[in-house]
Amino acid sequence: MTESSLKRMLDIFDVEPDSVDPTQFSGGSDGGARRVVDGSQILAQSLVAAHKSLPGRAVRSAHALFVSVADPARRLEFTVTPIRVGRSVASATVTARQGTRLCTNTTVLLDDPQPDVIRHDRASRPPIVGPEVAQPARSLALPGREVRIVGVTDIDNPDEVGPPIVDAWLRYDTVPERDELRRALLAHFTGHLGISTSLRPHAGVGTAQAHHTLSTAPMGIGVTFHDPVGWGGWLRYHHESTFAGAGTAYVRGQVCTEDGRLLASFTQDAMIRAFASEGAAIGMPSEARL
Repeated sequence: MTESSLKRMLDIFDVEPDSVDPTQFSGGSDGGARRVVDGSQILAQSLVAAHKSLPGRAVRSAHALFVSVADPARRLEFTVTPIRVGRSVASATVTARQGTRLCTNTTVLLDDPQPDVIRHDRASRPPIVGPEVAQPARSLALPGREVRIVGVTDIDNPDEVGPPIVDAWLRYDTVPERDELRRALLAHFTGHLGISTSLRPHAGVGTAQAHHTLSTAPMGIGVTFHDPVGWGGWLRYHHESTFAGAGTAYVRGQVCTEDGRLLASFTQDAMIRAFASEGAAIGMPSEARL
């Protein structure tokens, strides 16, 4: 098995165009220790596919629905279908498939950034500590990426309880030069801590139980980028779970630089359900383990 790393993830995000059809792309996956592809990886690849199919514009926002599990042992095939292509603004859908199976459907908005008419930045700035005293999250680290979480010793521990807010500091050894890969990299981590944030206030449940006694999966992620999308040093991913119930959870978040500049905003809809006695998730096919 090839070791996960930042370089490998960036290579995976950079989907390969078809030699004939400019709307067709393909790419690999990295499932890590699991035989399942993170939905946020497919979201990142979809952003790059849209950018390559509609060059000259930056991805402004994307909304992905993860409709079926993807196998990391099989290549993903991406199809970009333009909805409307104007002089500065374009929109498209990007579908990701493995054979006849539809895995993800993403709606993407792209534009050519224009000079400011107005500007304000309402980044969330709660009184938090910096990365220098945050706790390392070794389960989320990989070569080329460091992750630290504020006020949390073990984000997966079902007995460690706190408010439904998680601040994570990330630092990458390399920040991509290409704008579309920077956006893909920012989008990738939006799917990693939303469910943990929703479980955190509830004693006795945690992401250590995911796929054992709990069936959990992101069902949808929306991300909006705020220009300019560039940074150096640490990034802060601020997560807040505003609702959990009826087998679902909703999280909203922001990605900020260390000095507080807002780079992106995101939302996540997730499934959190108990397993039925026969091992299938209540109300959801057992294969839905994104």
